[in-house]
Amino acid sequence: MSRVLASICLLLASMTAAAQTPAPPASVAGIARKAAAARDANRPEEALKLYSQALRIAPRWAEGWWQAGTIHYAMDQYPQCRDAFRRFAALEPKVSAGFGFLGLCEFQTKDFPRATASLERAVTLGLPQGEQLTDVVLYHLALVHTKGGNFERALQICSMLVKKSVADPNVAAVAGTAALRRPLFPHEVPEEDRDAVSRLGNTLLLVGTRPAEEIIAQFEALLRDYPKLPSLRYTYATFLLVNDPDKGLEQLKAELEILPDHLPALISLAFEYLRRGEPEAALPSAERAARLAPASFAARACLGRVLLESGDQRLPDATRELEAAVRLAPDSPQARYSLASAYARAGRKQDAARERAEFARLKKLMDTAKATEAAQPPQ
Repeated sequence: MSRVLASICLLLASMTAAAQTPAPPASVAGIARKAAAARDANRPEEALKLYSQALRIAPRWAEGWWQAGTIHYAMDQYPQCRDAFRRFAALEPKVSAGFGFLGLCEFQTKDFPRATASLERAVTLGLPQGEQLTDVVLYHLALVHTKGGNFERALQICSMLVKKSVADPNVAAVAGTAALRRPLFPHEVPEEDRDAVSRLGNTLLLVGTRPAEEIIAQFEALLRDYPKLPSLRYTYATFLLVNDPDKGLEQLKAELEILPDHLPALISLAFEYLRRGEPEAALPSAERAARLAPASFAARACLGRVLLESGDQRLPDATRELEAAVRLAPDSPQARYSLASAYARAGRKQDAARERAEFARLKKLMDTAKATEAAQPPQ
């Protein structure tokens, strides 16, 4: 996703927006015509002066802020671009592209937390189909989530880009960086790790499009070249648990020999034993995960689930862990369901009914969101 591509996307989108928005207020109609003519004649400084003049008179003219923002972006004037799109987003809070452009501006000004929020808002509102803008927004969202340590979300977004047939080595670089759990932008990855990052990213982007045997062969080649690379065996294990669970279990254990405190590997190991009906085998990993990360929803929920399956003598401890998990992630349907089960087994009928109702509400919201995403046509 080149910087030039982003600028092109912005300018094309501004033309689309201009065609769809109402005419400017009568008080600035003449100025708006002159500004548009200057913009179309590639006189951006003149156009900006005219848009600024019009917006001083009509500050609620949304298209004016949009046009000013796109020109600032094309001129690499990111703070001004950001300010213009903040005004536009405040006036048009349901226009996803406005939040997309705002997030791109915030990314360029290195305000990554705000960029993450704005880009996520654009995705939630529904980005326009069939436009490169969507890919640019998703790519930058994957970048900021990787930098922020939200690796699972970054990988999910990379998968969305692949579904849209975006074959880009930059996407592979983000996927590889996220899979190795490095809170870095790809260009910040040490030189000696870049080959592994690129190869791993390309392998992950092939999942679902190539036979499992081909994916396994690529992982095995990576392990031969980088046998001690942290998180490589964990990433391989997440693939194997679906295709070859016994080998996946072996790779999780191998990852923990390299990094004994690898939190996702500990949680995955516990859940795999739980899936096999072996809660006692799951307990040491689940307890270690919760000790390492008491503020982690995933760790507390995992331990709660394991304790819940370990017999009634551990029911009070299971309830305590699951209550902690719900406090950490109140919007998790699965945590609510598990907590309802714990309450029911303890005879706390009203509490169980409340959690079941909340589970049903949250699951309906999640199912609706998934259905909406699935209904969007590919580009």
